Amino acid sequence: MKLQALQEDFQALLLTEQCQGAAWVAASTGNLSSSERIGIYHNAYRVRLIEVLRENFEHTAVYLGDDWFYLLARSYVEQHPSDDHNISHYGARFADFLAGVLPNDRDVAELAEMDWRLRRAFDGSDSASMTLEDLQQLSAAGFASPPIAFVPTTSIVRHHYNTLDIWHAIDSDGEPPTSVELDQPVDILIWRKGHSPHFRSLSAQESFAIERLLNGDELDRMAQELASLFPDDNVALLIGQFLQRWIADETLRLPAG
Repeated sequence: MKLQALQEDFQALLLTEQCQGAAWVAASTGNLSSSERIGIYHNAYRVRLIEVLRENFEHTAVYLGDDWFYLLARSYVEQHPSDDHNISHYGARFADFLAGVLPNDRDVAELAEMDWRLRRAFDGSDSASMTLEDLQQLSAAGFASPPIAFVPTTSIVRHHYNTLDIWHAIDSDGEPPTSVELDQPVDILIWRKGHSPHFRSLSAQESFAIERLLNGDELDRMAQELASLFPDDNVALLIGQFLQRWIADETLRLPAG
């Protein structure tokens, strides 16, 4: 059997839900049959991926409990084999999977998305953060609208439930509150500051501003859109406050070039 064919057969066997076949495996001189020996690898592959899911979705695992999490993780592994050389990246679609299989418990999917974004922020690319002096220098350099760029670990998630309260309770080893749907959705900003992932809730105005800038709007263009959407607000004052907060939080980076 050629090496490539052997590798392809072995992979296909591992990814098949029921371990069977493997007639090409040499007989053992011990007590285990060929199918039993290959079954060890078949099971170990799943166990390792479930362990990775438990590491990447720590709060979700606690919230669901060991047995329920194992059953859901095992089902996910069967439907979504690992497709990345970096095993720590496994689980990118787990939150969506939970939303699909638990449509009446959307807080679980929101908690999983929170876990995933925080993990990705921890592993994200490094970037020097912008200081107030940097912003002043950009303005002094003649930029009519200083270029604003966020650090690469920045993202926003939207919560329709009290998921943030659930996350905090689990993080402090407390009893999670009962899941409650919020009157209004809340956007959560996630990023890494120094070596630690951070998050905080956003006002509707700040969330809109960050989303527009992340999508490529210049500062002036974003300000015009913000003023149009929130005509009763002092947009100039808001943007000044946003910039100060973003710099203090180390969410801004110097633009490339």
